[in-house]
Amino acid sequence: MDRYIDKIKERLEPALRPVEKPPTIEEVLEHVSTRGVLRGPVDWAFPAWMLYVEYATQEIIKTFRLSEDEKRQLIHFRDIMKKLLLKAWIQTKEKLKAVYKAIKNGTYRIEGDRLYAPDGWMYMGKTFYIHINGISASTRFPDVLKLPEEKIKLLQIGWRASDETEAKMRPSMSTSQPWQVFAWAVVRNGALYIRVDRVILTREGVSVVIRMIARSWKQKWSKDEAITLVMNHFKHGEWTPLFTMWLGDGEANNNATLRGKYVVIASKEPKKIGKPIGRYEAVIASGTEAFAKLRDAAGVYGTLLDALRSHKWNYIKMLADDAPNKKKKTRNNGTKAEPDIKPVPIEKNRRKDETAQNHHEAGTEKTYYAA
Repeated sequence: MDRYIDKIKERLEPALRPVEKPPTIEEVLEHVSTRGVLRGPVDWAFPAWMLYVEYATQEIIKTFRLSEDEKRQLIHFRDIMKKLLLKAWIQTKEKLKAVYKAIKNGTYRIEGDRLYAPDGWMYMGKTFYIHINGISASTRFPDVLKLPEEKIKLLQIGWRASDETEAKMRPSMSTSQPWQVFAWAVVRNGALYIRVDRVILTREGVSVVIRMIARSWKQKWSKDEAITLVMNHFKHGEWTPLFTMWLGDGEANNNATLRGKYVVIASKEPKKIGKPIGRYEAVIASGTEAFAKLRDAAGVYGTLLDALRSHKWNYIKMLADDAPNKKKKTRNNGTKAEPDIKPVPIEKNRRKDETAQNHHEAGTEKTYYAA
């Protein structure tokens, strides 16, 4: 148990470290565009979130044609987010200071997976976090993209297959990535409930988790149903649901992904979605053209992701640019060849699975998962 206390103390110290200067928008965008998240001391992370919310709002207004009413809705959303973050900033600092003081003075007690201080408590498990109490509001998010219902549905399916959950039969989303707040709200526009849910202790300080519920929509699909729909669409050449699924659960920092050879998605049940390459990862497609297909599936949603500086969108564009899509392959008879995209079959041969995984981890360029 002392090991847990030492870890908490090690993480509380950077979280409560004084900040010499507030974050700049350049710093914030560098974090979002390369890592997706904003981690740091409490007095850096919350102002960074607020700065990003302001930036994203202004970029959407500049990029898309919005009516005056839609602009008002977006600005109200911005104001609500900033007010909630400000309140959560104050509460977080008070709670973390109370826990740190209790640990330092030995006035804490542990019950189950919780550490209790005289003025608060903290969850202890795979992650250390505090709950934020009573900081929520209702607002609306405008229809920014003006997409047909069928296209919005395809985008929604992918989010449901990955990060989206359900709350009282309504779509719900929890995220520590500020760009995802806007990217998800766009496809679940309308009435929104927003809450600052919890603050996670990290080695660098803290990470803020926002929870949203889309009250204008009913949840149509279970997680399994959405995953099945993603794969069915993919098999029939429709990449849009796979695109948003990858925005949620895609592995951007995976070595195979960075070589532009594999579309890798994290899943608790990887065999349901593709070729397992680890306990919680599966390859969906291989070949250098796969990321070009994901990029092309984005359409106007990609314009939004450009404005938001999404790190996952940046990876897709980077890997798509590496694909040989500028010079089309041709056969000897001069006709266009099929692009180098290979769906990944799900096989039950354990020896092949292990061999493929070993080669993959060794960094080989050869494609082992393609038929």
